[in-house]
Amino acid sequence: MSHSPKEVILRIDNLTEAKLPIIAVYGIYKNEQQFIQRFLDSVQDADEIILCDTGSEDNTNEIINQYKMNYPHINLKVYSICVSPWRFDDARNTCLSLVNPNIDICISLDMDEYLIKGWKQHLIDHWEPEYTRYYHKFKTFWADESESEHWHERIHARTGYTWKLPVHEILEYSGEEKVKWLPDFWVYHEPDQNKVRSTYLPLLELSVRERQDIWKSWSFLASEYSAMERFEEALNALDKALSLHDSDKSYLNKMKYYVYKASNQVNLALLSLDNAILLMPDRREPYFEKARYLYELGRNVEAYFYFKQSEKVVDKIIDYHYEPAAWNTEFEDWGWQLLELAKKEGSNVE
Repeated sequence: MSHSPKEVILRIDNLTEAKLPIIAVYGIYKNEQQFIQRFLDSVQDADEIILCDTGSEDNTNEIINQYKMNYPHINLKVYSICVSPWRFDDARNTCLSLVNPNIDICISLDMDEYLIKGWKQHLIDHWEPEYTRYYHKFKTFWADESESEHWHERIHARTGYTWKLPVHEILEYSGEEKVKWLPDFWVYHEPDQNKVRSTYLPLLELSVRERQDIWKSWSFLASEYSAMERFEEALNALDKALSLHDSDKSYLNKMKYYVYKASNQVNLALLSLDNAILLMPDRREPYFEKARYLYELGRNVEAYFYFKQSEKVVDKIIDYHYEPAAWNTEFEDWGWQLLELAKKEGSNVE
């Protein structure tokens, strides 16, 4: 039995009276038939689901319509929107504006993402009305079967937030944020590696023109330039990011390493890794990356030395520096392999 708009409003009002948080999931989509079923299964417990179609031409909407017929009790609303010229922030802000103003907690998701089982009760148990944003864990499963993890910030209060920047957008608050950390709340991401992202470069170039103070925009731009083998422009973008006072200098030096490596400038690549280590000596990942690069260069004695340095760091921190290969079960096996290779080079290492 389907619910009328009046019944939905009454249901949300009843939750308000019971002092339970009212939770909405919102997101934009285009041609997501590969992921939409899993997404809907994951978020169906939300008190409200707002989705905005930005121009699908596949079967995504047919799947959504069938889902609504199969589960009429789910408060799912779909809107078609046109954003021209295209910007991700304008699309997300349009979608957010359609969320019921009585909502307490919003979760912004893309269709290739999904939530941990029992996510709603977890949020209810940890909700405190004075907090404006909740940081949570985010894990990506890549096509090569590797994984990456970091903290993310997709959960926020209904009012006071606005998306900014044309791509790789950020969520900004109009007042003073109060953040709560949820270490056991996970959003999972299985991206479509075949999706065309050719529009990102001009949007990133627009982003850094609009806001030169966002260092991550410069780093994303550098990645795009490097992928196109525009290495000098990539390095210039990274230097811009490094000049900003709040930028992550170790991360950016590691990015410079990747650019120099891609352009076969070995000495500068190694120097950039040294800078990354100097700026973040208490993390395993930079040592591990230098060991891995030296191994690729056939310099196994040096590689083993940096492997042993990485091994000394035992505190694993989950953030965007985190490299699973530096912590997984193969890490120790690789160390033994390096040891044998170093011995073959005539070293007396142990």
